[in-house]
Amino acid sequence: MTIESILTEWRYRLKKGYPETHSDYNILRDVLTEMTALSETDKNMIVQRSMGLTEDEPIDEPQTTSIDFSEIGLPADIVRQVQIQYNTLSEGEKTEFKKNYRVHTIESFVDSGYKAFEKFFMVNVGGARGGMGNGEISVLLGVADSKPGGTAQHDIVMPYGEWEVKELSGKKDTGRSDGKFDPAGEGRSSKFALTEKIQNFYTEIVIPVDQIGDPYEQLHHLVDPTSHEQLKRLIMIFETRFSQAIDGAQFKKMEWKKSAMHNWYEGFKELHEIFYKTKLDTSVRDTRITVDTDGNKESYWIDDKDASSIRQTAGTSNTTDILVGDPVSDINNDIIIWFKRIARNEFIREPNNFITELNIIKSSFFNNVAGLIYYDYRNPVPHIGTAADFAIDVVSLGIYRFVLKNMSANQGYSYIEHQS
Repeated sequence: MTIESILTEWRYRLKKGYPETHSDYNILRDVLTEMTALSETDKNMIVQRSMGLTEDEPIDEPQTTSIDFSEIGLPADIVRQVQIQYNTLSEGEKTEFKKNYRVHTIESFVDSGYKAFEKFFMVNVGGARGGMGNGEISVLLGVADSKPGGTAQHDIVMPYGEWEVKELSGKKDTGRSDGKFDPAGEGRSSKFALTEKIQNFYTEIVIPVDQIGDPYEQLHHLVDPTSHEQLKRLIMIFETRFSQAIDGAQFKKMEWKKSAMHNWYEGFKELHEIFYKTKLDTSVRDTRITVDTDGNKESYWIDDKDASSIRQTAGTSNTTDILVGDPVSDINNDIIIWFKRIARNEFIREPNNFITELNIIKSSFFNNVAGLIYYDYRNPVPHIGTAADFAIDVVSLGIYRFVLKNMSANQGYSYIEHQS
């Protein structure tokens, strides 16, 4: 990696093609982090020199300030970086900094107190801060009695509880936020019942119908002719809402995209309409008659009414006519079991149970913290987020991900809109 390539990338990311503001030098730090393996000390040295400092000026040691940043409880290297950033402020900015330094509540910080610390939003981006993200330093500088949580606790520790700080993800080329954040271990899919319920739904119901050849040919003789159209619709729902909604490899890798989640919820609602508002489930033929000839038993499907007639005429001299259907085979038996599984599935009986399970996952995160402070992508203005502001939209890398519900890209997705 050459110096020229680093400078070219830096200039490309600057609005005017050359540095004009202090934040432009934070972009240089970004570039150095992404394109080199330099230590924090070396990156600081390059950034300082790019600001016009000479080799004779102290590079590794910050200028003296009247503020003891070590009281926050940050590692010495982070304290040093905060001091370096502080020393770049103008006299007016330093005055505002001191006026707002560790005097705010979370609420007053979010309201306007953050403004004195905007230039600290991206301190040490990409550096070794023990997992700290953008915006956490700003909160610690502004909020009274706040402490860093480290790896064992949430990001900001207050006397009354712990707060999580999240920067929403976005795209570097546009600088726009997509409204998402990763809850890390707290969103791990293996922790939640919904994961196993969806996996079982595919194993017991979706995959079998994919493996029986032409589903309609295999199933129509088990259903009363008056329900054949509903059967065709049921098969179409399984094909479009479930089989085609997600690739098998992605399903196993726990990469469940928004399109899949949307199709599942809509599919559950459509299957509910068929099974509970038509006669399809009641027209499934699971009655049989068995003929034993010299020890050779053969079973055939018959209508429930014919079975009732047999019971009524049994032991009498009366006769009854019955319509004998196809022979019962293992495949037939499996199909009956499959039908019954559909009727018993909780998401088909009550589609809103799918939303309930998503709300349980979301609540497990929000109930575990005193609150959430979030920032839009690369934007130092903080917000207090609530469970009602966010929804589960995808599973990626085996983690349920959160997204702001009011993002335009989420409009029209009822499984997102219906989460409370």
